[in-house]
Amino acid sequence: MKIKNKKFVIEFIGNSQLKKFLNNSKGRLKKLSEYFQPLHLNENQTSITIKIVSNDEIKSLNKEFRKKNKVTDVLSFSDEIASGDIAIADSYILNKNNTINSQSFFMLVSHGLLHLFGYSHYDRQSRSNMRFLENMFMKFIGLKPVHED
Repeated sequence: MKIKNKKFVIEFIGNSQLKKFLNNSKGRLKKLSEYFQPLHLNENQTSITIKIVSNDEIKSLNKEFRKKNKVTDVLSFSDEIASGDIAIADSYILNKNNTINSQSFFMLVSHGLLHLFGYSHYDRQSRSNMRFLENMFMKFIGLKPVHED
């Protein structure tokens, strides 16, 4: 499934379970597009791919690109024009019954997009900024904020 606006095209890659989840989340995906469009400062439309991956795959990516030999929740790979790829570990978004948890899914998508658009969390102020933007996004799409104020 793809979502598009003037600034970016986001393509989601995953199994049939993800496709079903995305079809049931069209309202939130539209709001995602609305929320992130002004945060994307590139004037040209860019392409973003979000892929749901296994723990083994994200561990391998984390080791190769960050030199950390462990599973992580989300990785973002950007280029100079704020396009790129986001990998999300399925173990961080699946409920016990193997269905996708909206809260976790949209939090990790927002986190990955913020990284692509130049935000970081490597010092106190930038971490505070990212958490604020993530919380505002979650409220905007009708989900609970994930970070305490």
